[in-house]
Amino acid sequence: MTTRGRKPVSPEQQQADKLLEATAAQLKDLLARLAAQLDPFPYFYGSTEVRALEAEPPASAGSDKGCVVICQDGELYELVMKMESMDPLDETMLDRKDEIKGPLPLPPAEYIPYAYNAIRALTEALRTHRR
Repeated sequence: MTTRGRKPVSPEQQQADKLLEATAAQLKDLLARLAAQLDPFPYFYGSTEVRALEAEPPASAGSDKGCVVICQDGELYELVMKMESMDPLDETMLDRKDEIKGPLPLPPAEYIPYAYNAIRALTEALRTHRR
């Protein structure tokens, strides 16, 4: 089996890919269930606009993803924080603008570690919320 200039994929690799896809799908379902339980969903650190929890990047992740967060819908997004000057003459007067981009189109091998870390963040928030 070949796909557009790629080397043939072995049956074992196909099986591994299917396992990754199934695991990612199960984690996605779990994230949605956990996120739905957290009401109200917390605002991201210092934000008054975005309700999200950080999904810490896995140790092997590069810096190309930015700040990955889990939102109330159970999806992973990139959080973009911008600081804008409120007064062009006074650079100490800054306004923070937050926005989310996504959901992130992560392949299963990249999604799984972020999803795991998001599950850890959600379960900790739920534990704190229930106290």
